[in-house]
Parts: sequence; C-alpha cells; structure tokens
Amino acid sequence: MSHPNLLNTSDTVLLVIDVQDVLLKATYEQERVVGNSVRLIETAKIFPLPILVTLQNAERFGDCNPCVANALPHTERFNKMTFSCLGGKDFIQQLEALNRKQILICGVETHVCVNQTAHDLLALGYSAHIAKDAVSSRTPENWAIGIEKMRDSGCIITSTETAIFELTYDASTPEFKKILPLVK
Repeated sequence: MSHPNLLNTSDTVLLVIDVQDVLLKATYEQERVVGNSVRLIETAKIFPLPILVTLQNAERFGDCNPCVANALPHTERFNKMTFSCLGGKDFIQQLEALNRKQILICGVETHVCVNQTAHDLLALGYSAHIAKDAVSSRTPENWAIGIEKMRDSGCIITSTETAIFELTYDASTPEFKKILPLVK
C-alpha cells in the first residue's frame, strides 16, 4: 500500500492548463513550463494516463504551444472562458467519467487558472498535485503566491521528476526504461 499522496497510474489524470503561446509570451520561465509539460505528457503516454487539455478563449488565444500540441496531437481540447477548468459542463463530465481522483496539473497561470482549478478540484474531493516546475505566471511573485495559496489549501506541491518517479514506482519495469530519457 502506498501513501495516498503518492501518485499512482491507476488513479491519476494529467491536466494541461492553457499552455498557449499568447499566454506564454509574458510568462516567467516559459521554456521551463513548456519543457516540463511535454515531459509530463510523454510520461502520461507511456503508462498510459488520461490527459485533459484546456484552452483559455481558444478563438482569441489559439491552440496549445506547438511543442505541447505535437506531444498530444489527438487529445481533445476543452475551450473555456472561466478561469477554473471546472467552469464548463463538458470538462466536468469528462473528468467524472474517468473515475480517477488524483489530478496532476501543469500549465499557466499559477495564480489564476491553475489556482482556481485546483481549489475547485479540492472542493469536489479530488487530490490536486501541482507540478511546481511545470506551472508559472507572468511574474515570479504571482507564481510563488499561487503555489503558497494552493499548498495552504491542501494541494500537493510536487515537481516534474517527482511525479514521473512516483508514477513509475518500480525500476524493474519496461516503463522505467522508457522514462529514462525524460529524466536525464
């Protein structure tokens, strides 16, 4: 039995929030966010984990960043106008249909969409795991405030590599060999 705060492949969903170029242009350490989001997507594909992707106002801000889009070419995108991903019925229905309770989050902005989504997830009984090095905001201060607020509210703050190794769990599996390029 693992501790319930450790990610496991049977109960985890990867949520990629609004990793769009228009939003990333002003984002602190945008390359870090994109690179670590892609690493988490590649990990999710290895196991495989369900992946949910949101776009903030897709008509105005467009699709995902090309690196992210290339990593998930066949994944449905949920367009949203609310800051929380849980503001749309289609998204909530899809999330509930997955019947998983651990939500691993990457994306932007930490203090806005990530923060509001994480709090709504907690309110519905989900466990929100925030990959600190795969989220960001326009300023380092807002990134830090978003992380602190989510931690104070009960979210689990993690890192990309911590999440990858928790999901892998066992170095004797074929998946371990597949994740090695993602952690080197």
